Amino acid sequence: MNSLDEYVAIMNNLKLPNPKMMDVAVPANLKVGLKQDRQELSGFAVACDDLASLMREGENVLIDLRDRSERERHGVIPGSVHVPYPDLSDQLAPGGLLFELGRATGKRLVFYCAFGERSAMAVETARDAGLSGACHLKGGVNAWKQAHGPLIPA
Repeated sequence: MNSLDEYVAIMNNLKLPNPKMMDVAVPANLKVGLKQDRQELSGFAVACDDLASLMREGENVLIDLRDRSERERHGVIPGSVHVPYPDLSDQLAPGGLLFELGRATGKRLVFYCAFGERSAMAVETARDAGLSGACHLKGGVNAWKQAHGPLIPA
């Protein structure tokens, strides 16, 4: 975490039914952070500066994993496809939109979320499904905003 505000935003997005769920949320958050670090070390994380040039190449598909309310609140990266994180496994299975898109076109899937945690996990899921070119936006929309990347209303 970079700040208290970032932590609060993440915890609010978990939509836990009560504070007693902290014993579930904290270990899960720790595990998620490790996945983001692992993806960066493996070269599967894209910095904001690099994403702008990837978008111009046309060989990539941006996948927004955030839920509808996050998209409405913060905007979306232009040209991205919305696949909410809870639907990801179905979409990466044979016959699913992302699986077929990746196989048929050979385009690289570039996942993003609010801060990079869900997208780091999505890379692992996509790679397990055989889509070896998958990567994610390091730091998510939060980093994209800080880098003054374009966002449009959802």
